[in-house]
Amino acid sequence: MPLTINKINHTNRNVFSAFQNTTEDKSVYSTLRYKRNHRVEEREKKTKIATAAGAVVSTLLPMIYFAKKQHGLKNLKNIFKVDYGLKEVLTLSTTSIAGGVISGIISDKKSDKKRKINEGVFQFLNATVPTALVGGAMKLIEDNTKYQNSRAVKAAAIVISLIAGMPLAAFLANIINDPKDKEPDRKLTLKDSIVNMDDALGALVVAKIPVGGLDKLLPAIFAWCGYRAGQSN
Repeated sequence: MPLTINKINHTNRNVFSAFQNTTEDKSVYSTLRYKRNHRVEEREKKTKIATAAGAVVSTLLPMIYFAKKQHGLKNLKNIFKVDYGLKEVLTLSTTSIAGGVISGIISDKKSDKKRKINEGVFQFLNATVPTALVGGAMKLIEDNTKYQNSRAVKAAAIVISLIAGMPLAAFLANIINDPKDKEPDRKLTLKDSIVNMDDALGALVVAKIPVGGLDKLLPAIFAWCGYRAGQSN
C-alpha cells in the first residue's frame, strides 16, 4: 500500500477556524507572524508592490483633502501637517484598508477574495471601533466640568475603551463576515490584541495623548494595515 503524505491545503482551509486537523496546522496558525499578518504563504513580488501602492495611494488622497481643507495646500509638505480628530482618523483608516484590500484582490489571482475581504473587515473594525469609543469617551469627559481636567479619569477612559473596543471589533467582524454563523468564530486572544495593537493607535491620537510624533506616524501605520489586509491569504 503506497505511503500517503498529508499536506496542508491552504486554499480550502478556513483561516478563521479554531479546529485545524494537524499539529502542523496548529503551529502555523498560532504563531505571532500569522496572527500579525494572516498570511501562510508569501505572495509574488508584483502582488506585494501592487498592494503596497494601493494602500499608500488610498492613504495619501484623504491626507491631501484634509491638508487642503485645514491649511491650504501650498506644497506637498502640508499633507503631513493634518490636525487629526476623530473624523480624520476614521476616514484615513477606512480608505487605507479599503485600498489595500481592493488592490490585493485585483493583483493576487491565487488567493481567496473572501478571505481578504474578511481580513479587511477585521482590520477596519479593529482600527475604528476602539478609536470611536475613545473619541466618544473624551467628548463626554470634556463636557463634564467635574472631570474635564482629570488626567486619571481620561487615562482610565482610554484604557477601558481600548480593552472593550478590540473584543467588540472582533465580535462585529464575526457577525459581518459570517452572518449565518456557518464557520467557527474568530477568537481574539491576548496575543492577537498585542500584535494588532497598532490598528488602534489612532485612538491615542484622538485622545490627544502627548506621544511625540505619533500623529506623523499615523498615515504609515494605516497604510501598513491596508497592506497587511491586502496580503492576507
